[in-house]
Amino acid sequence: MTSSLVGSEMCIRDSPRIALQSDGDSNYFWELLEDRITLIKDALVYRINRVNQAKPTNAPILYQYGAFGKRLKTTESVTGLFANSRATVSFGYIGLYEVATVFYGSEWESNPEAKEFTLEIIRKLKMVCDEWSNYYGYHFSVYSTPSESLTDRFCRLDTKRFGRIPNITDKEYYTNSFHYDIRKNPNPFEKLDFEKVYPEVGATGGFIHYCEY
Repeated sequence: MTSSLVGSEMCIRDSPRIALQSDGDSNYFWELLEDRITLIKDALVYRINRVNQAKPTNAPILYQYGAFGKRLKTTESVTGLFANSRATVSFGYIGLYEVATVFYGSEWESNPEAKEFTLEIIRKLKMVCDEWSNYYGYHFSVYSTPSESLTDRFCRLDTKRFGRIPNITDKEYYTNSFHYDIRKNPNPFEKLDFEKVYPEVGATGGFIHYCEY
């Protein structure tokens, strides 16, 4: 049985901002991404440590009455319910379309080099999750984020900082995770064909497919 560390999902803050800060310099983009990844790791490890400070009496249904697969006594540690990959610790991302737009323009979906660039980003996230999982003993995973409120909020914040940038902030929203740009109105088969590789590369924490049929 696996469980999820409560409130463990976090979002890289945010992928388009990193690309905009890099000003089209791909080397600087990767440096900024590394910095954000380190921050995410520290935050997730902090959450793990906080959750492990809980007492069984803090949430009896979860810890004492078997909701997590074990019935702990009041004096036992909750750590065993989460360690050894019994729990997922996830972080997600938004705005992969906007990131590639910074470097390759707004019609990049048909550009193999641009798509490979976006896949390298996901591979990087998956790789660090695997490394953290092996080191800490928890199942760190990449969550291809259904994050509707952040796609609007982060875009508003970046508009204040960077202005209205065509095909990035002027839309007043960021594209969710790896989704195809919905303004291009792809049919379901085009959208599925474009997106199918991203979960295969790295969506170990789950993903959402969205299409208007």
